[in-house]
Amino acid sequence: MSLAGAMWFAVQDDLYSACNDTTTTTSSNSSSTQEKHPIQNSISTNIIVPVLASDTHTLLDRLDDRFLSQCFHLNRQCLRFIVDFIQARLKKDVFAASYNLSSSEAKILATLSFYAHGSLPCKVTDRLGIDQTSAGEAVKSLTKLLSGMSPDFITFPYSYNDRMGAAQAFKNISGIPHVVGVLGYLHVKVTPPPGEEYMYMNSLGYHSVMMQVIFDVDGNLLSVEQCWPGGTPEDSVWASSDIGKQFSTFRHGHTWVLGGRGLFGGGHVLTPVDPSRLKSNAAHRFNKAHAQVYGRMQQVFGSLKSRFQCLRDFGSIQTLESVACTITACCVLHNISKKFSVQLPWDFAIEPLHPFSEVNYTADPPYNYMQETKDEMIGMFFTSAEDN
Repeated sequence: MSLAGAMWFAVQDDLYSACNDTTTTTSSNSSSTQEKHPIQNSISTNIIVPVLASDTHTLLDRLDDRFLSQCFHLNRQCLRFIVDFIQARLKKDVFAASYNLSSSEAKILATLSFYAHGSLPCKVTDRLGIDQTSAGEAVKSLTKLLSGMSPDFITFPYSYNDRMGAAQAFKNISGIPHVVGVLGYLHVKVTPPPGEEYMYMNSLGYHSVMMQVIFDVDGNLLSVEQCWPGGTPEDSVWASSDIGKQFSTFRHGHTWVLGGRGLFGGGHVLTPVDPSRLKSNAAHRFNKAHAQVYGRMQQVFGSLKSRFQCLRDFGSIQTLESVACTITACCVLHNISKKFSVQLPWDFAIEPLHPFSEVNYTADPPYNYMQETKDEMIGMFFTSAEDN
């Protein structure tokens, strides 16, 4: 997985440092010599997490697996990793007002429960031993913290070897070469500010904000940025994004992302062949392969909204920044849950694809260099001997 290197090395460094700090404190307060807390491998990954002493019972330890699954849509190992990582970050934050291990765990779990259901009922906060006011404040502060952790957990394949590995994975399932990710737009239902309703109306007929997302063949998120009103044209969002500008300057070499028809003309975006140009069997084969890969977006976005049901409807919003923080925080947790192979909730539902907006040109359409590239690629990789 292309994000593994930068992401998990950063994670291990934080947790290992926190573990050593805890061990030093414990040893200095004890009259007898104690061993340092051991570090063990977590499940079948390369993640390392600190193991608490056997006589220490945390809040998470006192909750049964059924409650964890229903309340957080995550398993125990994944939750333990998230709690330990955030606590390590909080402990290193010199601007934090105070650091209390037990109270921070309750706040973290309350935040994760809010993401899972979009609300925090009293029966959950009572079970966690935290009042509603503290839980609400925790959601705000920890959402900013998790969003700020995105560079550790959401990474694009910048090196040549990583790009080639990602491209080979896509080629293996579709036959399309040089694709390093699928580009899509996650729409979250909102109640827009008064007077701005038209800006938020999307192509499926409801008000939303949209977040630009790129994911790999396994559904791991590689890039998350650009929160805009749901009625914004996709091609303009891509052109103004950091990752879009990187592609336009060939920072990622001669590779491209695979996108929908609404991104026709977008630099380094491989879109399906327009129906008016479907004049060969090779073009039909390419469109079928394109649809196979692009359709994975329904599964990826459905996974996000099913596991983190706060993404189904934000309600009234004041600023796009606050919405973007919550979406990014959930995307960070999505990648972590993928690493731990956490099962999806029982009520999982795929996300419908948004139809693209037709563009009517009064004159000739603008030159699209990707069209020539696509035609050459189709001729090389999708033409069979029977066609000739």
